[in-house]
Amino acid sequence: YRMSFFKESVKKMGNLFHMGSVMKERETFRCMKGQLFLKAYENGVLVHEYTSPNIIVNTASILIARLLKDSSEPTAGISYLGIGSGSGEWDPFDPPAPTTSQTRLENEFYRKAIDLATFVHPETGEPTTVFTNIVDYSVSFGEGEAVGPLLEMGLFGGDATSELGSGTMVNWRTFPVINKTSTMTLTIIFRITA
Repeated sequence: YRMSFFKESVKKMGNLFHMGSVMKERETFRCMKGQLFLKAYENGVLVHEYTSPNIIVNTASILIARLLKDSSEPTAGISYLGIGSGSGEWDPFDPPAPTTSQTRLENEFYRKAIDLATFVHPETGEPTTVFTNIVDYSVSFGEGEAVGPLLEMGLFGGDATSELGSGTMVNWRTFPVINKTSTMTLTIIFRITA
C-alpha cells in the first residue's frame, strides 16, 4: 500500500511540475507584431492619416537568427523602407491583405534609408533611451520623393541597400491607394514589438 501511495504521489508531483512548466512557457512566449502610422500633408494640411497593424513576414525570423548567430554578417538590422504600387491586378481601393509568406514588395518603385530608429517605452508609448522590446522606424518623404500610387510598403534589413528589391523583408503592409503628388509630404512610422 505504501509503495503504490508513494508512486501515485510522485506521479502527481510530476504532472504538476509538467503543467507548471507548460504554463510558464506560455506566459513567456511572445511573437513579433507591427503597427503602421502614416500621415500625408499637402501644403502643410493633413490630407490623409492611416493607422493599422502590419504583418511581420516569415523572413524576419531568418534575419533575426543571422543577427543572433554572428553580428558580423549581416552588419545591419532594419535599414530601409520600400514603397510599392502593388500588382496591376489589384483593386487599388481594396488591395489584398498582406501575408506572412511575402518576401518582397509586388512592385517596389521607391526606397529610402530609415531616418530614425527609436526605442519606445512600453507603458507611455514615448521615445526612450532605455532598451525595450519596441522600436519605431521613422521615414519622411519630401514633396518630390515617392510620387505615384502607393499601395504597399515594407521594412528591409540585413544586406539591404538603396537598390530596389535588395535585403531581407521584415514586414509588409497593403492599404487603399494613396496618390502621392509632387506637392505632398509623407511621414511613416513602423513600430515593431518583439
